[in-house]
Amino acid sequence: MRALLMTSVLTAALAVAGGAAAQSTLRPGQTVTGNFSGKDARMDDGSHYRCYVVQTQQNQVYTVTMRSSDFDAYLMAGPGADCDDTTVSNDDGPDMGTDSQLRFTSTGGLWVIRANTLSEGETGSFQLSVSAGQQLRPTTQVLPISVGEGRQGRLEFSDRQASDGSFYDCYALTVSRAGRVAVRMDAAGFDAYLSLHEGPQCDGDSLASDDDSGGGTSAMITQDLRPGAYSFRANSLSAAQEGDYTVTVTTMR
Repeated sequence: MRALLMTSVLTAALAVAGGAAAQSTLRPGQTVTGNFSGKDARMDDGSHYRCYVVQTQQNQVYTVTMRSSDFDAYLMAGPGADCDDTTVSNDDGPDMGTDSQLRFTSTGGLWVIRANTLSEGETGSFQLSVSAGQQLRPTTQVLPISVGEGRQGRLEFSDRQASDGSFYDCYALTVSRAGRVAVRMDAAGFDAYLSLHEGPQCDGDSLASDDDSGGGTSAMITQDLRPGAYSFRANSLSAAQEGDYTVTVTTMR
């Protein structure tokens, strides 16, 4: 009965997805083969694509791999069944040449995968697979930091996840003296993003946020703060990015 119900849910979702291309179901552990031709759907840039939908479990890590010796592979994925609504992408997987691989942590339910050629008019055969990894319970840890201190950290799949699919660490900052405070984040492997919040839990509306004010892809927030409890998110600009970073908090004159 459970298997029959799941099939019905997938069928109904595909019927109402409204995507530009027909969608197929893909199961974790399954590998499918395909062949792009001139008959396949095209993106606005002229590249061909196909859409697949996979049923996922909450907090499960999934790895999607696309291989081809005929063209440069490109993958996109996102929650739901709409092939035009994706949040995670990858061109070249780690040490994989022109093959593509992406990972995502699911919030549960359906996820759509768009298998794509990188460039206009490319055709040829490919293999697409999806595998499920460990079950993750994102941390709720809050990391203390003081004015005048620097900390090293790493964004990874076990971290908290923002609504856009990006990972972040939460830092609690106590300000004992009113003044102008600068929070800076540097990262070599991704575009850094910061948001400053009242209270110690990195929740609620942000007092300030920043992408590139630190120069290049570094983020920096400069804010006049009264004595009290604050927090900030050390975040990436894009979804599902991992890597090392450094944060510093200093006073400004």
